[in-house]
Amino acid sequence: MPGKPNKTALLVLPGLAFLSATFIVPLAGVLLRGLDPDGRLSYAAPRLSLANYAELIHDPLYRIILENTFAVAAIATLVTLILAYPACFFLSRLSGGWGGRLLLLALFPFWTSILVRLFAFTQILPPLGLMYTTTATVIGMVYYLLPYMIAVLYASMLTIDNELINAARTLGAGMVQALRRVFVPLTRSGVFVGSTMVFVISLGFFLTPAILGGGSDLTVATYIQQQVNIAQWGPASAMGTVLLVLTLAIFFGANRLFASNELSVVGVGSQKGTSRVEGLRFTWPVVVGLLVTVCVFIFLLAPLVIVVFLSFTPTTYLAFPPSGFSGRWYARFFGDRDWLTSAWLSLQVALLTSLAATSLGLLTAIGLVRGHMPGKALISALFLAPLVVPVILMAVALFDFANRLHLAGSLAGYVAGHTLLALPITVMIATNALRSIGTELEQAARTLGASPRHAFTAVTARLIAPSLGVAAIFSFVTSWDEPVIALFMSTGRTTLPVHIFNHIQTEVTPTVAAVSTMLMAVVLIGALGFGLVSAARKRRLAAGY
Repeated sequence: MPGKPNKTALLVLPGLAFLSATFIVPLAGVLLRGLDPDGRLSYAAPRLSLANYAELIHDPLYRIILENTFAVAAIATLVTLILAYPACFFLSRLSGGWGGRLLLLALFPFWTSILVRLFAFTQILPPLGLMYTTTATVIGMVYYLLPYMIAVLYASMLTIDNELINAARTLGAGMVQALRRVFVPLTRSGVFVGSTMVFVISLGFFLTPAILGGGSDLTVATYIQQQVNIAQWGPASAMGTVLLVLTLAIFFGANRLFASNELSVVGVGSQKGTSRVEGLRFTWPVVVGLLVTVCVFIFLLAPLVIVVFLSFTPTTYLAFPPSGFSGRWYARFFGDRDWLTSAWLSLQVALLTSLAATSLGLLTAIGLVRGHMPGKALISALFLAPLVVPVILMAVALFDFANRLHLAGSLAGYVAGHTLLALPITVMIATNALRSIGTELEQAARTLGASPRHAFTAVTARLIAPSLGVAAIFSFVTSWDEPVIALFMSTGRTTLPVHIFNHIQTEVTPTVAAVSTMLMAVVLIGALGFGLVSAARKRRLAAGY
């Protein structure tokens, strides 16, 4: 039974206030606009009508947009699963830690700016005759989603011991039968979770169809953006509400189905693992997995390599392979006031977002873990809700709300929007850190005379500092690479991702390749630095100090 409400529970109030101002109230505004026949917004005296929704039902264009959105999302999810499954099978069967190392390499594009990846495909697809087609949209979506699917499936497959397959073969089953009757059933949970996550993300795609797709590839997200640009808030809000309802229905429906599924990840995780199995036997399924893995790595990494080469071209146009070697476009970036202004704004926004999201996340986590309050489960779900709501809808809602407060394009507006995106993850990281260390050491410090505040800062805060560092880094990267909310919020000053987006859509120059290469270099240097610090910390812990 939960205890009586205490003062610690009050620490969730700053986060709730922020969530109300940047998430609940703006989304309510979108819902009210959708119910107003003229798309106007009035919190005091709203006009409620289903005219916009009736138009969605009767106009065949809206049905085509919804069908196209779901069809593209389904195709992208299926292709992603087909590529990720055999690759993860091969990686999870590797011994000696090679699977984990290669997994990090496969996840590198995940930490690379989405605009860098899309820019790469704007250079690769035109010679193939695929630019501005549905195929180009699917390719871009699969490229973005593949690291998500690989991470989920690899974690699911890693816990399955090869000895189970060997036992089945010892009992007379062939390799295909052993995989079909033993291995595949144990991975159904991972397939279910990964496919649901990827499909839900696919429904809200905006940048990929906007940059790579053609005029016939209109999705819900691109339609909403077009309608907002011409101030048609009624149809845009109604379509956004439909997307929100469908996304939530799929997400929570899948959660209920998964909760009742006997093939839970917990059950799979009870296997012994792969640390004790013998070396990989190169049977034909393993060979197929190897070939697909090679193709997946080429697909994930080759576009980024091409961008690096293009950044050193001496010509004013982009051509691969470049005709020479020059650093003129890096010099052009550092000599261009617009590029530097955008980069400086992004740096300020990212630093402030990191500070705000980590601070709010820590306070919220303390309130949720240490506090007693009614409706704790509902409050926890509310803080995670921005992960489920399509980002295009949050961008439109925030733009509308910030514009009414004259905050659109301001530093505060950018930081508020990016903090909203980063807050759910920081809350999860801080919550898990607090739960993992418990309260025993802090109670011991208080027994020795320390005040509650001093005991927390001297003991608990130091123990969770690495987790808070991870949360701060995640928040920084989220803000630094965020283009959708920043695109809607920009009314003068633009962040670096928005500046890149504008260049990709208007005039692509080698400067974009140089900027993209520098962004990748920042990710590599950050990952290397984080790895060195983590290794040094492990050595100190192993040495006993």
